[in-house]
Amino acid sequence: MSNCKITKKVFNVGQLDVLIDHLHCGGVLAYPTESVWGIGADAFCEQAVEQVLKLKQRPASKGLIVLTDHVMKIKPLLVDLPPQNQAHLLKKMSRHHYQNQAITWLVPISPSSHIPTLLTGGFNTLAVRITTHPTLNLICQKLTSDKNPYGFLVSTSCNIANQPPATTFLQAANYFGDSVGYLMDESLGFDKPSQIIDLSSGKIIR
Repeated sequence: MSNCKITKKVFNVGQLDVLIDHLHCGGVLAYPTESVWGIGADAFCEQAVEQVLKLKQRPASKGLIVLTDHVMKIKPLLVDLPPQNQAHLLKKMSRHHYQNQAITWLVPISPSSHIPTLLTGGFNTLAVRITTHPTLNLICQKLTSDKNPYGFLVSTSCNIANQPPATTFLQAANYFGDSVGYLMDESLGFDKPSQIIDLSSGKIIR
């Protein structure tokens, strides 16, 4: 990261390789999600995740949602569970379909998965969403590497704490100006924030 120089701040969908370089260099990104705009970073770049928290004025104890592109990316998080339990939980995630509301799962994480505390807030679960947004799904694919084998992209609402989430590029830029990069794309038009479900118990948290 020390050899990186982040200069570009606005990316379109045809510039994903440059956008990925931005994320690999520790850049923060604001982007449209399934509903409102989100703000995030490469989930395994500690400096960038800390910057997300600082910009939002969000306490680290809350943890963060991460996006990934495929349910099988979740399997290593469950490695300490019996195989039949792993299969059951992965099947549960796979059979849910979005109906104008995305689903974020609280996934039990094995200690051997080495998920940073900044992401979990110190809890024994990680909030994960398999994104159906085509551009974000592709970003997660491109983020996948030895350092980030899950393809995790941090995804928290694009706002300062206690302010309404941005729903447009202009609102996002009004919050964060030149401090972050921006993906020029459209949301999926969902009118509700993601539903949060505990994967193990099935309990709806939100």
